[in-house]
Amino acid sequence: MSELYYIGMDLCSDFTQLSYYNDIKREPESVSQLNNKETYLMPNILFYSTESERWYVGGEASEARFSEEGVVVDSIFENLGSTEPVKVADKEYTYSDLFIMMVKLHIDSFLYRYESAEIKKLVISVPEYDPQIFHLLSGLYKEMGVKKNRIEITSHLDSGLYYIFNQPHDLWNNSVALYDYSADGLHYYRIDMSRNRKPEIVTVQHEDYSSQISLSRYGNDTYQMDIDFSKIAEYELKKAYISSVFLTGVGFSNKWMKKSTNVLCQGRRVFVGQNIYTKGACYRAVGGEYAQFYDDFFVETKENVLFDVGIALEEGDTEFVPIIRGGRQWYNTYGKICVILDDTDKITIVYKNHHTEEEKRETVRIHGLPKRPNKTTKLSLEVEFDDPHSGAVIIKDLGFGKLFPTTNKIYRKEFSI
Repeated sequence: MSELYYIGMDLCSDFTQLSYYNDIKREPESVSQLNNKETYLMPNILFYSTESERWYVGGEASEARFSEEGVVVDSIFENLGSTEPVKVADKEYTYSDLFIMMVKLHIDSFLYRYESAEIKKLVISVPEYDPQIFHLLSGLYKEMGVKKNRIEITSHLDSGLYYIFNQPHDLWNNSVALYDYSADGLHYYRIDMSRNRKPEIVTVQHEDYSSQISLSRYGNDTYQMDIDFSKIAEYELKKAYISSVFLTGVGFSNKWMKKSTNVLCQGRRVFVGQNIYTKGACYRAVGGEYAQFYDDFFVETKENVLFDVGIALEEGDTEFVPIIRGGRQWYNTYGKICVILDDTDKITIVYKNHHTEEEKRETVRIHGLPKRPNKTTKLSLEVEFDDPHSGAVIIKDLGFGKLFPTTNKIYRKEFSI
């Protein structure tokens, strides 16, 4: 009998991390390297052994490259835009091929540890939306041999929110600070909650400090890095009452914080962890009670849709029927409803501001439908987004069973809010 796993994956340019949901502990548990139990960071390199004629990934690839003859492939993220093929063992690969192979091998390296292990749900967290990476990962389900809905893609910010809001309530009863110090530099996020309305509103303020603090800038001068970071922390923490601080990223992996630790720990709890995003992705994979905060809060971030899209049942009618609700990432926001036209060839589309409840309305006439008796024309309405502010409502003629077959006509009403 197969054992199904909820898996969270943090996929960065240099390293990958994995976690799985431990049913006994009722929380995500990080996956260490097979050949090094001391680290959860799996390097994003591939190695093809010409001796054993097989591919290795991560820590195993790092080890095998020194003990076997073969070919090392790295810098896969950086070369995704390259059209130059990579030749390995008389076979040519694109970097897109190697990218998907690497991701699959990372996942397989975990599944192989357990007999009959399969994916129940896999959520892959990447630093931010990248159309090429999302396009490649959207086809991963075929390579893994699972249904499409078993794999989702999200961002570090979304994963961070999933992680934070699944910690004890006293850690986020006020604002929360998240410092992300990656190889590219320091980013700061402040998560605030407005409790004067239902659903409560979560807003995320973002400050990019990468030009001021980065690993390449300081080198071995961790003393100055500590001084500079403490000034930034002190400045930001004065702006709001912070319940807790979360630190993540390779920049925080060494013990260089002294002065800044004193600043951060004044009246608040501080947590340091490299696995916040992979565990947050794992919480998202499980869903259920762990997704409850998205029902309790309307989440406003730079990547989330901040309005609802729906229809009015009749022209001038105040009743709102939603197709999608806002508060989610635009690239993971989908919705579909079906309607039957009642003595009309018009649809009133409504865009509803979640804060002010102000509405923008557009009436769309469905041209070219054949003459049918009343209430025998069924339409589907779907919403898709191009970014957090714009997209389209797709209207399809479904006909009405065998008596009135569909014309297969499709209408597209674009919007920008």
